[in-house]
Amino acid sequence: MSTGWVQRWGEQLRSTVRALEPDDTQPLPRLAPEPPPVDPVLVELLRALATALANSAESADQTTDRLRDVAAAYDADVSALVMPTGVIFRIGSSEVDLVTVSPRPLRLDQVAEVDNLVTVLTRAGVSPAEGLRRLGDILSRPPRFHGPTTFGGSLLLSLGFGLLINPDIKALPWYLALGGLVGGLRMLANRWATLSVALPVLAAFVVSALTVLVVVPITGDDAIRLLAPPLVAFLPGATLTIATIELANNQIVSGASRLVWGLSQLLLLVFGVLAGLSVADYRPAGPDVSQLGAWAPWVGVLVVGVGYLLFSSAPPGSLVFILAALTAAYAAQTVGAFVLTAQFSGFAGGLVIAPLTRLLAWFPKAPSSTVMLLPAFWLLVPGALGLRSFSQAAVGLGADGLLTTGLSIIAVALGVLVGTSLTRDVLAVSRTFQRPG
Repeated sequence: MSTGWVQRWGEQLRSTVRALEPDDTQPLPRLAPEPPPVDPVLVELLRALATALANSAESADQTTDRLRDVAAAYDADVSALVMPTGVIFRIGSSEVDLVTVSPRPLRLDQVAEVDNLVTVLTRAGVSPAEGLRRLGDILSRPPRFHGPTTFGGSLLLSLGFGLLINPDIKALPWYLALGGLVGGLRMLANRWATLSVALPVLAAFVVSALTVLVVVPITGDDAIRLLAPPLVAFLPGATLTIATIELANNQIVSGASRLVWGLSQLLLLVFGVLAGLSVADYRPAGPDVSQLGAWAPWVGVLVVGVGYLLFSSAPPGSLVFILAALTAAYAAQTVGAFVLTAQFSGFAGGLVIAPLTRLLAWFPKAPSSTVMLLPAFWLLVPGALGLRSFSQAAVGLGADGLLTTGLSIIAVALGVLVGTSLTRDVLAVSRTFQRPG
């Protein structure tokens, strides 16, 4: 009896070790018979799905895996090379297809529904034609929240990030006012295509000039510390983090292009900031003493969660899960600042948020993990650090912050990578585990 028990546990140990082994990434080439033709409707579905996933802020390797799983569910021989601006398909043994991705980020409610549809498609739960119809309905569906509510979300995001980044009690009303100004410009740009091209520069210019001319004389705080909260909607923190993750995963083309785009977006904002500071005759000021207590950032986390819900039309029932993810990410980042340093605190936040969002997604009526992960990327604030650091370097206040920004982005990305890998290993082991009899 004891011998059988030892054998069963020995077999379980071998299964666990095999589950943790890396995949064979360079298999030997083998001759294969000519694959059957691929359904043209399935190809059209994969093309549309590739565009939707690329606009859902998923990394290139995640999008590739999901497209491959959908194709395999319908017994189709399709491979994909994913980049932020396009997807190249190999269909069958010789046909190649290119899909151009228009940069139209999806709302959180659309991200959740696309994720649910992919889950159905990976089980071949509907026909390709029905899947294509459902995807079209998702992409054409009007937002859950409209103009005034979305505008209110802009106000709350600005206030929430103000409480997180620079909780100056005198500046709180101005965070609301400037956040409302930026929200109004965004609503106008949605109806005027020409304005949308220059919107980041224009918003940064107006906010910077008004901050120096109006807000600084009242608050006594430094203008550069007051700039990031109203401009948070333009900050590419999530883009830079995803780019770093892709580079670490050997997605060189996708990661490099996303990194260049994120840095260019940040430089456009810095250009607008410098123009506004120059016009308004900016003078550096010391820190203001009217800072709120240690409770302010925690309130800011809750305000950011509600603001993101309204601003990006999160799906119904998702607020509790978004707040849980944001609170856990900020708590881990706070602990990381004590255990490690402020520059590397993002590692703790990224390490916690990846498995936590997967765990929360298992709860009934919970949104997909991506819906919770995107607000958490914003909260870890590499974008806000970058705007402040670039602006300080440009006006001659030192370039030390640029190194801090780079370390923060790498720390967050590394934390997410490690957390995701550990989660994948735990799931792989759990699938092989067999209870001894």
